[in-house]
Amino acid sequence: STMRRPLLPMTNPKNKFPLSKTEFLIYLLNSNNPTIMKKICVLTLGIIAAASMSAQTATVKEAEKAFKGVNSYSSYQNAVKTITPAFSDPETSGNAQTYWIPGKAGFKLYDDMYGQKIIGKDVNLDDMGSALLDGYNYALKALKVDTVIDKKGKPKTKFSKEIAGTIANHHNDFANAGSAFWDSKNYPKAYEAFMAYVAIPNNKSLGESTPKALPDTIAAQMAYYAGLAAWQAEKLPEAAAAFEEMMRIGYDDISAYDYAYSVAYQMNDEAKKLEYSKIAFEKFGTAKPDFLQRIISSYITDKKYDEARELLEKAIQADPKNGTYYYLIGVLYDDKGEKEKSQESFKKAVEIDPENAMANFSYGTSLIQQYERLDEKTGDMSQADYNKYRAETMNPLLKEASVYLEKAYKLDDSMNNALTNLKIVYYNLNDGENLKRVENLLL
Repeated sequence: STMRRPLLPMTNPKNKFPLSKTEFLIYLLNSNNPTIMKKICVLTLGIIAAASMSAQTATVKEAEKAFKGVNSYSSYQNAVKTITPAFSDPETSGNAQTYWIPGKAGFKLYDDMYGQKIIGKDVNLDDMGSALLDGYNYALKALKVDTVIDKKGKPKTKFSKEIAGTIANHHNDFANAGSAFWDSKNYPKAYEAFMAYVAIPNNKSLGESTPKALPDTIAAQMAYYAGLAAWQAEKLPEAAAAFEEMMRIGYDDISAYDYAYSVAYQMNDEAKKLEYSKIAFEKFGTAKPDFLQRIISSYITDKKYDEARELLEKAIQADPKNGTYYYLIGVLYDDKGEKEKSQESFKKAVEIDPENAMANFSYGTSLIQQYERLDEKTGDMSQADYNKYRAETMNPLLKEASVYLEKAYKLDDSMNNALTNLKIVYYNLNDGENLKRVENLLL
């Protein structure tokens, strides 16, 4: 038979109080008292919970040691893996230190690599910039959860001052990192770096460490670069957001607004297309007619004819010698089906601006349409009357149309629709020589 283990006395051999936790637990385990056994369960759960908490704390401490040995971006990434479980654990995910450990290490690695670069050593600029971005992103997470409320109800922070100072001291580095990412065609990270450079002076959570606001010209230019980088990376919503920041600040490069519109066009976002066109038109006016044309096109698509007409009339009052405005009114009338008014407006546009390719094309096309309307009314004519009417009334319209369509193609040889309409003209005029010439141009 086995010997029964003797009960642990309530006191230790030297009869001193109190018992240690371990001694007391052994004593309880040797008891058959139900009340005592219930206490055992509660105590055991507490010990298990404490063990779990210490395990998570140990993970963070272990990671902190791992980051101290970081000397390259790959070793930094490996160290991040050790602390990653703490990001999702309820005990540590709300602790600023959990994020500031990799954040601080990221900034330090950037500084170390930058120092090597300064003394002429070869440094991977993508790795250096990536360390900076990682440090910044983890720092922002740490900053977000660093504020706690003490027993007196007052907010307390532990790392915020250090975090804010570190971010602020590296502010200019983000512009340099963005340029390096752009040169290496790492467009997603170029976007991140440029946007960080723009955002940091506006981050009020940095408190007294917040860098001085950027001059509008520089802030707008950096937002523009960020938009281009996101566009290159095919991150269209991010590109749109960056271009919107650029427009909010105010940027003087007219082509930038074209790029913003192109992003909205690729997104098939009609609201943004209209918004960007309005902003550009208000800023640049008629310096680039495309902006107003896009607004009118948007209004016409939505059948907002009154708004389009009102805008065009104001534009004509301000600049009555601008043929583009009359061309756009012609487009408006054409969409409404008012062909005679449309033709009059196109003709006026050509008279004011003879070198406007679209106005020439549109007026020439309207003459073909007039020819077709007249042709539809000749159903009751005899052949002789029809031949006479066609020669005297209808064919002159086609001959006049050919002049404007030829001019349109001369002004813009990418305008194949002008050639297509010229085929119609020369076919109905029985002009075989010009018909063949136009067909060859279309090949």
